[in-house]
Amino acid sequence: MNKRSAPEEAACSFFLERKKRACRMKTVEGMSYCPHHSHLNAEKNDKKGLRIPCPYDSSHFCYQSKLEKHLKKCNAREKEKPEYFVKNINVGDEPKDEVCRVTLKDVSDEELLNLIEKIKTIYAKNCSDIQNFNEVHPILSKEMQDTDDGANSFKHMKQQGSLLEILSKFKLLTDGLCFVEFGAGRGQLMYWIVKCVSEKEKASFILVDKSAQRHKSDNKFKGEDFHIERIRMDIQHLHLGKIPSIKQKLNKVVGVSKHLCGAATDLALNCLTKTLSSDPSEEVTSCQALGLVMALCCYHRCSWSSYVGKQFMRRNDITESDFKLMCCMASWATCGLRKIKNENVDHPTKCSVTNVAEDKVLSRYIKLGLEHNEREEIGSKCKRLIDFGRIEYLKGLGYDSKLLEYIDKSVTLENVVLVAVHDKSL
Repeated sequence: MNKRSAPEEAACSFFLERKKRACRMKTVEGMSYCPHHSHLNAEKNDKKGLRIPCPYDSSHFCYQSKLEKHLKKCNAREKEKPEYFVKNINVGDEPKDEVCRVTLKDVSDEELLNLIEKIKTIYAKNCSDIQNFNEVHPILSKEMQDTDDGANSFKHMKQQGSLLEILSKFKLLTDGLCFVEFGAGRGQLMYWIVKCVSEKEKASFILVDKSAQRHKSDNKFKGEDFHIERIRMDIQHLHLGKIPSIKQKLNKVVGVSKHLCGAATDLALNCLTKTLSSDPSEEVTSCQALGLVMALCCYHRCSWSSYVGKQFMRRNDITESDFKLMCCMASWATCGLRKIKNENVDHPTKCSVTNVAEDKVLSRYIKLGLEHNEREEIGSKCKRLIDFGRIEYLKGLGYDSKLLEYIDKSVTLENVVLVAVHDKSL
């Protein structure tokens, strides 16, 4: 820690070793160091006193005389948790599973081929073709005809329109319900749900997302005479039954999401089926969501600890390690190792393969006879088996559940939606 030999007037005298120059921050009157560095030699400001490290976060400092005031507004302080925050309530009973990560490069060629054969056998035994449902709700059909926002906006509107029509067809878009959108982002899907509900004052609209969002669609409803609420929280800690606005509609909750990534889908399923109770003593409540419509994606980000279909996997001799490998293979259905002409062992042609490591991976697959079409088919089967475990879980709780192709693959490769309606509503 060195001072400059001739410090400039009103400039900090602290020397930054890493940058090999003096600090350029301005000093407080009568001090030789800037506020950020003044604590280093315990210089005292006549008016404010010493600067000390913040007790919440030692990377920043405050004046000792103003410590109490700083602690009340410091961004590093632990925020008071709302009533509906219950730590890890939706994670499952094995929350430390990701400590041991398994990837395809960790298994031998023989182990990989054996697992692939097992997946094909289980798929043939349990899975059937997915029904196509490619209709758009009238409210968005008209909007798409009038829009000039470009191809990307049109694509999202088409997906939202199809999800709205599915909600409508399964009688999950009626008055008096409580709609909860998980991974809401900007809330565009909820925006159109609100538009579709005629008696909004009898309904509730809850948007859940763990990050702060700009340009939120729900801002367009500020001042309206109905209940719309945004909750900033990770789904794994969310207890729906303790949200004040849901307590009166515990048996009228409808869960929705558009491309909720991997493990977050299972967290949301746990949330909808296990936390719709205002009584914290009830581990599993008899009150469950009325139904759900969840567009699926990002299977490579699924987690064994939160996955709801463990029973199905175990019954079919799929271990935790196998499941993690299936999540890796699921990406074959949509990944960048694409089909190219003359794909062979000696000269594997590359598309998005941009480095030696990926080139080596592609060569391994070709050597094993796993060319693009085969990998794509296996990846799709892995995804469907993961989904079938979710369906079996929901059926065990009294839901009529199924998968639908809700949009064409030319719009999005992740074009499957999970639909479930509880028997009590049929």
